[in-house]
Amino acid sequence: MPAQAWITLIVGVLAVVGVMATVSQRTRADNRAQSWQRITWCLERTVSDNDEESELGWEVFGTVASTPFIAKTDRRTLWTIADHIANRSPDLAETTDTSDNETKTGTEDPR
Repeated sequence: MPAQAWITLIVGVLAVVGVMATVSQRTRADNRAQSWQRITWCLERTVSDNDEESELGWEVFGTVASTPFIAKTDRRTLWTIADHIANRSPDLAETTDTSDNETKTGTEDPR
């Protein structure tokens, strides 16, 4: 195989790898943006005067905040926000989730 063919092959492979990396990065960014939209929705619900809406906000918050799409530093930020909200309003911390047969508070930290 002549040198020009090898160079063309290498450039082609590098182009494919570059496109794959770009698509992967874009997918991760889109997933993180979607997660933040869900988290915003949850946090808006957690401070609601309606107890059922607040409980739903905490339950969904715990699920969304533990998704793999969120960076560790972002996750720490989320739990700090949750701790702040729960400490400001003690009745919000009483929200429980018994889906896995354990009692959990909405501010439990999975770090």
